[in-house]
Amino acid sequence: MPTLTLKVPPQEKDRLKKELLKMGFEEGFVPNTVWSLRCGGNQALLYPSGSLLLQGAHAQELKEKILSLLSSLDRTQIGCDESGKGDVFGPLVVCCAIVKPEYYKKVLSLNPKDSKNLRDDHLKMLYKALKEFVEHNCLILEPQELNKLHEEFKNLNRILDYAYGQLLGSLFQSYPEAQFFVDAYSKKNPFGDKVVYETRAEERLAVAVASILARGKFLAWLSSHGLPKGSSREVINMAKELLRREPERAKRVLKTFFL
Repeated sequence: MPTLTLKVPPQEKDRLKKELLKMGFEEGFVPNTVWSLRCGGNQALLYPSGSLLLQGAHAQELKEKILSLLSSLDRTQIGCDESGKGDVFGPLVVCCAIVKPEYYKKVLSLNPKDSKNLRDDHLKMLYKALKEFVEHNCLILEPQELNKLHEEFKNLNRILDYAYGQLLGSLFQSYPEAQFFVDAYSKKNPFGDKVVYETRAEERLAVAVASILARGKFLAWLSSHGLPKGSSREVINMAKELLRREPERAKRVLKTFFL
């Protein structure tokens, strides 16, 4: 049985349900869903994450119909997120994804979600697809530069202020009418009223895309250097041993302020 997914924006879930009921779908019950609908051999299951699961012989046609029913984006949305903040090895990657109205439904069709909720293989697939058509600006702070910045700022959140500030400054000028969203990492919004600064911002489409792009670039960096992700005891011990044996190389590949 073919199975497909897409993202349904929160403000669209009730209207979409009504449209599907008009098309002859009937309500069912599936645990842990917002709603579940059936029509013949086809099924549509909406989950709290906004992921819509479509099953049945006509899943592809149903997906195309649903995308046509969803509202279009009225202006560009720019979402920003980071990756590598909690990993011992590797850089800090900050990305802003620019979701333009003409690509909005194409992004929805890929069902992007917060990178923390994706397996690496699925994330890499989405990263490869999204980076081909979603415009994005990223800043990769290599470990050596990051270690120096930490000596200056003494705080990762202040480094994020600096990194996001670098990206947002130019984007404000290039997209003055866009909506801006940043996933909050501290209590105070350091970017002013032009930016919606909120926790769980990755629930917004543009931030979810930025999350995937940042994580994809981060994982590619680790892979190219043959280094592990995370901050487990095993990874920390490996980092300490590298710092002891090869201190100069260690400064180039790991966040020494973690140790």
